[in-house]
Amino acid sequence: MTATMTRIVFIALLAIVAVGCKQANDDRVPAFPVRMEFNQQVWGIYGVHTYGEHRIFDRSRGLPSGYYNYDPDALTGLGGVLLVSGYNFETGDYNMPLAYDLACPVEADRNKGLLSFDEETLEAYCPNCESRFDVCEGAGTPTAGPAAQSGYSLRRYRVIEMSSGGYMVTN
Repeated sequence: MTATMTRIVFIALLAIVAVGCKQANDDRVPAFPVRMEFNQQVWGIYGVHTYGEHRIFDRSRGLPSGYYNYDPDALTGLGGVLLVSGYNFETGDYNMPLAYDLACPVEADRNKGLLSFDEETLEAYCPNCESRFDVCEGAGTPTAGPAAQSGYSLRRYRVIEMSSGGYMVTN
């Protein structure tokens, strides 16, 4: 390997290490209780099954319609819950349910900065501050906007597969 190639490889590795060491802060959104249970039948109706499919659960806005008839005790965090099917780094599986709080970590306020989902890019975004987040493969890490500049990730919730064939979302 020539000296120039060695230098290029060294610089590339240094850049990868520097980016990999930057930690994202997912504690900007206050911890509010989250608990949603989906038995197998309810998961068939309200679950996410294919990569990029998403649903928004927000008790105060009654989203999605009819869900709270099945789980009247559901708790949906500060801004609501974004449930999306994506890649789970812990298991290495695609089409796995992932869950995030809908409150933008820049705003950290239910009354402004609730996230929406971009169907084309499969990212969550804040219409207020224009931050964007990788929710299908990046575990809620920021990709653009003030959240990316500050390193503010989305608050992530656990999705636990139940023995009955459904799922539970909790913190």
